[in-house]
Amino acid sequence: MQITWNIMKSFLFFLFVAILLILAVLFPRSPDIGVSGSAMTLEYRYEFSWEAYRHNISLFLDDVLDRGTLGFTRYNNQAEEEIGLHMARSLKVIITAFMITMIFGVLKGIYDFYDRWGGWNIFGKGLTWIVQSIPDFFLLICLQWLIIFYLPSIRIFGHDHWYSFLLPAFLVSLYPMMYVARITSAALSNEKGKPYIQVARSKGLTGKKVLWKHMLRNSLYPIFSNLPAMMLYLLSNLLIVEYLLDYGVQPIGCFRHLM
Repeated sequence: MQITWNIMKSFLFFLFVAILLILAVLFPRSPDIGVSGSAMTLEYRYEFSWEAYRHNISLFLDDVLDRGTLGFTRYNNQAEEEIGLHMARSLKVIITAFMITMIFGVLKGIYDFYDRWGGWNIFGKGLTWIVQSIPDFFLLICLQWLIIFYLPSIRIFGHDHWYSFLLPAFLVSLYPMMYVARITSAALSNEKGKPYIQVARSKGLTGKKVLWKHMLRNSLYPIFSNLPAMMLYLLSNLLIVEYLLDYGVQPIGCFRHLM
């Protein structure tokens, strides 16, 4: 029952966000352009109109209910066709980034848990702390700059090559990976010293077997309970990476008849 309620809450939340996004797209934003003076200086004015907003919403609902489409882009293409093309490319990045985040995030968390240098090891907790302390978009721009100037043989822009989704997937997963590593390390630290570990060690199990068969298995719940936050990081980074690397399709523009 609790799982069903959690799924329902997640569904209602995403439905609410989708409605807000649609309302934001339909927001009237066309300015009034005029000229003034002998120099014919352009002037831009904007006045919000509830009538224009209602008009946009009405046209959108007519497209959905009567014509079975989400509307048309500025290039007169159906919006769902553009979304489907863009979604197919983005899904490759999201799925790959999710796998990188979970696999290497958990492994990095295990490494941080056994970090002997108290967090000052550059490959241990120190790296996790540094990556999480830097704004993700700034980190993405720095990595992009390094690749452009020091690894020019790697084609990082566009989506023409079969491997074009790999670099965006890595960049998207970088910050969430460190987030999962921190959660994993904290979960393992909470399990350390519990009675079942002492019992397992007294039975002759090695430290690796205790870790993989007992500690990590008991740490899966706090790891998976943070999946919504991790997915939020993935999706927020996806927009930045696709824009910076020109990975997505041409902008689908606005729905038609926006005023």
